[in-house]
Amino acid sequence: MSHPTDTSIIKQLFQYYADKNIPGFMSLLSPDVIWVEPGDNADIPYSGTFKGLAGIGQMMGLVSHSVQMISFEATEYCANEYTVNAMGYNEAKVIATGKTYKTDWVYSFKLASGKVTHVQVYMDTLTMAKAFKA
Repeated sequence: MSHPTDTSIIKQLFQYYADKNIPGFMSLLSPDVIWVEPGDNADIPYSGTFKGLAGIGQMMGLVSHSVQMISFEATEYCANEYTVNAMGYNEAKVIATGKTYKTDWVYSFKLASGKVTHVQVYMDTLTMAKAFKA
C-alpha cells in the first residue's frame, strides 16, 4: 500500500524544482534512479533515458540550456502501491527559437524507502518538437 508520505515527497520534489533548489531535488532521488523523458533527441534535446544522479544532473542541464520555464504546475495527484502519478501542465519558451509551447503532462513516479527510483514522463512531444524547430 502507498505510504501517505509518497505524495508529499513528490509535492516536495516539484517545490524544489520550482525553487531551483537542485540539492534538495536530488536528495529525494535514489542514487540509481531512472528518469525517462519522451521524444526524439533530434527534436527535443533532453529526451531520452537518464540513469543515476549524474544522469539526472545532465538532464537538468540540458533542460536549463534549452528552455525557459514560464509555468509548471501539478494540478492532481493519484497514488497507489509504490507509485504516485502527478498530472499537470507547463508552458515554456525554447531559448534557441524564441517559440513557446504549452502541454499537459503526466509524471509517473515509483518510490522505495522514501526515494524516487523511476520516473516516466508523458507529454505532447509533437507540440514541443514544433517549438524547437527553427
